[in-house]
Amino acid sequence: MTWHTKALASPYTERLPQEPQNALTSRFTQAERDALQRLRPMLPDIRRMAYNGETPKTISLWGVSIDPLDPTADPRASVVLMKFLRARKLDAIAAKTLLVEVLRWRKKVNIDELMNKEFPKATILVPRQRFGKDKAGRSVMYTLFTSEHVKLARTELEADSKMFIERKARSLEELARSLNYETIDRVTRVIDMSKMSLDVLLDPKWTHNSMLTRVTHDYYPDFSAYKFAINAPLRAVAATWFSSLFATVKPDGRLHFIGKDTKTIGKKLSSVIDLDELPEQFGGKAIGFSWEVEDMTAPRDDVVAEAQE
Repeated sequence: MTWHTKALASPYTERLPQEPQNALTSRFTQAERDALQRLRPMLPDIRRMAYNGETPKTISLWGVSIDPLDPTADPRASVVLMKFLRARKLDAIAAKTLLVEVLRWRKKVNIDELMNKEFPKATILVPRQRFGKDKAGRSVMYTLFTSEHVKLARTELEADSKMFIERKARSLEELARSLNYETIDRVTRVIDMSKMSLDVLLDPKWTHNSMLTRVTHDYYPDFSAYKFAINAPLRAVAATWFSSLFATVKPDGRLHFIGKDTKTIGKKLSSVIDLDELPEQFGGKAIGFSWEVEDMTAPRDDVVAEAQE
């Protein structure tokens, strides 16, 4: 849903720029709006640098078209651009550099073709489930990671890093395309670590692939509002316990470790997810949750409908 500022009545929204707004853009801070104003004039240059001689009229990202000559026409474009600004701490020059890099990469891998690519049978079948919504209406994605999953993933990454990264990119692209950028542009993640050892969790070898890091952290920025690691190893929980006593959980994508007690898990998660939406297994009241094994070798069409508001 899009509306114009003149139609809004509250004192806060009356201070918004005189351009089309939606539920997400209306919540931008003034610092974010200022950064967006600095980035928009750079869009023609971003388009030229990213596409060289094959310059399209618009920039397309995750189902949203951004017109470099009229970037305020669709407020969803502002939501997408804000992701890159937040990823670079509202530094417009750094966000420009990141945008050019991302657009070049998407062209190089032919992202639309990648969405329909068939991969060999994977050895990693990760239990995951979309279940319920958080208090802001975002989908909640639950994932069960075990030490065995991580070891197998590391083996596959070392054996064929290109295929591994392509699989991961497609999964992230599916998520990005499933969001409407009007009311929802992120998800909440809950990672069950009940079968994860601390030694495997902290193994630095996992972070050595720079391209995987760029794809997962830079090329798909700001897609997690909240991230919780539940049933986490005691040492991981203890390392963050003291600071968590004084910190309010914010939708900034930071990972919060929670221990193994169901009551503790439920209390922490219920600050973000209503108990009626939270599975019984994790201290809530919702029934019907079960782990589904996701095979990431074939494209999925059902993911889009599940994440819509």
